[in-house]
Amino acid sequence: MPSAQASSTSPGANSTANDDIDQPCFALADHARILMPDLVAFRLGVRPGSTRAHAFALAPQLTLLAVDIRAEQNALEAVALALLAFTPKVVLAHANTVLLEVGASMRLFGGLRALLSRVTSTVKGCGFTSRMGCAPTAWGSWLLAHARTRRVARRVRIVKETTLLHALDALPVSLVPSAHSHGNVFEQIGCATLADLRRLPRKGVARRFGQGVLQWLAQAYGQAPDPREAFCAPASFEARLELQARVESADALLFAARRLVLQLAGWLAAHHAAVSEFSLLLEHELAARHAPKTSTFKVAWAVPTREAEHILWLLREKLNQTTLAAPVIEMKLLADKVSEHAPPPDTLFPLPGSDSDSMAQLLERLSARLGAENVVQLVARDDHRPEAAMTVEACKPARETKPKRGKKGGKKTPTTVKTQAEREPEPEEAQAEPGEPLELPDLAVPQQPRPAWILETPQKLMLRNERPFYRRPLKLISRTERIEAGWWDGNGVQRDYYVAADDRGRMFWLYRERLSGYWFLHGFFG
Repeated sequence: MPSAQASSTSPGANSTANDDIDQPCFALADHARILMPDLVAFRLGVRPGSTRAHAFALAPQLTLLAVDIRAEQNALEAVALALLAFTPKVVLAHANTVLLEVGASMRLFGGLRALLSRVTSTVKGCGFTSRMGCAPTAWGSWLLAHARTRRVARRVRIVKETTLLHALDALPVSLVPSAHSHGNVFEQIGCATLADLRRLPRKGVARRFGQGVLQWLAQAYGQAPDPREAFCAPASFEARLELQARVESADALLFAARRLVLQLAGWLAAHHAAVSEFSLLLEHELAARHAPKTSTFKVAWAVPTREAEHILWLLREKLNQTTLAAPVIEMKLLADKVSEHAPPPDTLFPLPGSDSDSMAQLLERLSARLGAENVVQLVARDDHRPEAAMTVEACKPARETKPKRGKKGGKKTPTTVKTQAEREPEPEEAQAEPGEPLELPDLAVPQQPRPAWILETPQKLMLRNERPFYRRPLKLISRTERIEAGWWDGNGVQRDYYVAADDRGRMFWLYRERLSGYWFLHGFFG
């Protein structure tokens, strides 16, 4: 019966091996041995630690790849830069491992489980897979993460030190960072787990394996301090990404640009800053003779932010409106305008202006979708002429709009306004003597009401019985408001404005030109 099972299973195995022989396979190797085979090579029998000759004997089509230490270091630093968004204490550790001190960040991100989920999502957004472990010590979390990679541990999230002791004792001694340098010595002396290693005499362990193993054990179990140098974000942000294949569509660039944006968000969090404009530099493949080698486009918005999702949304809208001049093979992201980040208010009750951020983001999204020139707002101008008192400008959030201050000693725009409001002085009012200072009222002289609807071009009116006529005779019901302005730009006006009404109660805004005496209709009241 066993022989029948062996004969029945061997053809299936041979057919799988024959199918894999025709497929190309790759493996990472050093000068003597295989470090990491891919799935096809692993099926053909290539294992980590195999010699190069043995690997070629099993897989003749195997392609060996050399280790690029500089590229691996750059990739690890890119991940560390993106993870600065969760904690300022990020450490680059042994064996391509990133350590994060998250004790002070769990409450901010909604607990340990939510924090680890966001960390996993960020690492995946950077283009990498992760195996995480959590422990009260740095080496303890390092051991649990590598134990999960090798699938030799069931529990990899430890919070209490008492639980950490039992979890680490059950781990194999092969996880010790210096175990590979001692070969199979641990197996020869009957040491299989970290608990077995701890039970050995300390003097014998120090004499055979060095004093560093004892120090490492004490740090892993929290019995000795473990100071580490944290990863520091660079002073200025510049991230580069070489694409694995040529990209011909602008929409497809967003997937690759997400890695750069995540690094930007981590860099901004580390510097307590926000960005309002960045540049995306694209290096093109020379597919045509006259095609440009590089191209640049900028993405700008009004309110500085450091939220990666908001930046990606604006970038997506920009890319949707962009046509690539040639296929892209490399990208580089530069932060152009960086400012200090203003944290949200921590008051118990929301302030009246607490919704300004959401309104600003809405305006930014409308500008990105429709174009900045199609989202406008009315802005008041320092001009007494009604037709020039307002202008249309690109919409900006209210908190970003600052009043312009004139320079000291600068010339002011001349304006002349005369308001005819004659009244006799009251008997009790004291007249100022020639040598005494004139006391002016604190409040400004109230002006007449303005209509809700002003005509773009004033309409000339006829006179009937010496009264202005617009469908019906109009009666003046207000005093004169004289406006004389605009003489400095060649469009001067000299007008006397009145509020008028007809016999049906409708109200109008009229003016009479002082020089010609003609009457004009300029607006309607609601």
